[in-house]
Amino acid sequence: MLDPFTLLELPHTFDLEACVLRGALLKGSLQWHPDRFALANEIERAEAEDRMASLNRAHERLIDPLQRAEALLTLHGQALGNGTDQTSSPMFLMEMMEIKEEADTALNSGNNKRLASITASLKNNEQQRIQAITLAFREWEAADRPNDQLDGLRGLVTEAVYVRRTLEGIRPVPTH
Repeated sequence: MLDPFTLLELPHTFDLEACVLRGALLKGSLQWHPDRFALANEIERAEAEDRMASLNRAHERLIDPLQRAEALLTLHGQALGNGTDQTSSPMFLMEMMEIKEEADTALNSGNNKRLASITASLKNNEQQRIQAITLAFREWEAADRPNDQLDGLRGLVTEAVYVRRTLEGIRPVPTH
């Protein structure tokens, strides 16, 4: 399968505006939308559906800055793993573990106010990390994409993804 940038006929760069991504999806839709193949044979309809699904997945991946960063790293041989990355600092991992425990305590005690505070803090943390990633990718691209900077980029993205997963793992207290 082609990478999401190639599927949408976009440059392999981190800085992509939402309107550019939307335009690339629209361009692909004009060519591959299944409605254009309503009278085609079954094979052509199936191909159009597959292509359109691939275009939609590529757009979803690139519209999110963290997923876009992951896609760029993958293209440069630095794919993120599914587990805990060994390059993350022990201090960062300990901090995330403490936040998870604090969120569990708030959840179990029904403390919605504390849970909301933890969630807001994590969202802010994620946004700050995305800003740092944006700047780091700009510097990397401006320096002609040196391989020796990929480990640092990978570390930034890994920790931001970990923050996001921590945030996604926090469930609000059900109200009765």
